[in-house]
Amino acid sequence: MPKLVKILIGLTAIIIVIVIGFLIYVNTAFMNKEDIKENLAKYLNISKEDIYFENIDLEMKKNQYEVDFYYNNNEYEAKVDAKEGKIIYTDFTSVTTNNPANQNTPEITLEKAKEIALKYANLNESNTTLVKAREEIDDGITVYEIEYKDNTYEYDFDISKSGEILNYDKDRLYD
Repeated sequence: MPKLVKILIGLTAIIIVIVIGFLIYVNTAFMNKEDIKENLAKYLNISKEDIYFENIDLEMKKNQYEVDFYYNNNEYEAKVDAKEGKIIYTDFTSVTTNNPANQNTPEITLEKAKEIALKYANLNESNTTLVKAREEIDDGITVYEIEYKDNTYEYDFDISKSGEILNYDKDRLYD
């Protein structure tokens, strides 16, 4: 067998081993798409069967899934941590705040909303800068818009008057 053929066979074998190793890494290090669907449905408090998942893309650079989905003929998106399945962001607005059963829930203050945001993102107030904290009306619902940043990330929250985190987004400052 000529030397060139042996070299090509060896290179092909090395490439196959690398590809198989990468696929094994992805399958063991990251949650699978079915688990992501289940976590998102549970977070939204909606049956997984009621959601149409259009795209679930793994963004290796950010270690997160970007999910495009439909619910009640409306399009939404979400970002989900690929390793832990934690919901990082969704533009889905919870309809539970319009539920009459929730009208007896006491309203929280802006200060309490800031505490909720810090706790949710595992932040310490002494290591962050408060960029924005205000009350806004978003889609007819009064929410607290809160934004913190540290040396690496910017954290954006929409928190309902009942204390529910409606939207959360964490982005690198220098991407």
